[in-house]
Amino acid sequence: MSSIRSTGNGSPEEPYVLTVTSHKGGTGRTTLALALAWLWGQRGLKVTLMDADPVQAALLVACGPVGCRWPNVTTVAAPDGVGTIPANQDVVVIDSPPATEQLAQVGLRKSNGVVLCCLADSLSLGTLPAATQAVREAKISNPNLDLLGIAVSVFNPLDLDQTRCLSLLRGAHGGLFVEPPIPVRPELRDWPLTAGADLPDGPGRQALRALADVFRDQIADAGWPQFANVQRDKRAFATRG
Repeated sequence: MSSIRSTGNGSPEEPYVLTVTSHKGGTGRTTLALALAWLWGQRGLKVTLMDADPVQAALLVACGPVGCRWPNVTTVAAPDGVGTIPANQDVVVIDSPPATEQLAQVGLRKSNGVVLCCLADSLSLGTLPAATQAVREAKISNPNLDLLGIAVSVFNPLDLDQTRCLSLLRGAHGGLFVEPPIPVRPELRDWPLTAGADLPDGPGRQALRALADVFRDQIADAGWPQFANVQRDKRAFATRG
């Protein structure tokens, strides 16, 4: 049985549980989950990165020969969809299989929030609705589940087909898309080549940091005090600067 509790009241004893999922494989979902864990850990949040994908790619990237050494980040394998998390954590980030798979539904039923990751391509136009429907179905059994947004990954703004598809996706799904798109960058592509390496610096990290801040603010506004504290600390730092 999972130790995750998702009552949604934001008490300090409970972590916020965020599932990062997609409509299919190859969307940059694992990169987004890894980046959120790394960035929030850098902000001082105590993060559990939970790998619920049978491939276990997130753990391969985050853990070097001696385990994960990212500040404030603990890793957990969750082959059954949800694993037991350490005590006194602020947030659990679940790298989930596609939302339409049964294994993903296990995690969604235990989560407070979900982020969908997709590509700006023609296939997404036809398959993304299945993922949003899967989130709606999970919400029936878990009313606390909120869709924080849809993130676009591996995006090339110079590709006319991608920009056209992104425009069509935005039109079809209203205001669900969060900005900015995560750009296609060689440093992000090569991140998994060195196990345990930090999130590479560059435009990719800048975009991922912006998304992490968007999601952090949403979670803080929903009443989770650990995220509100990080939000206030950032604003105080900006004022001092």
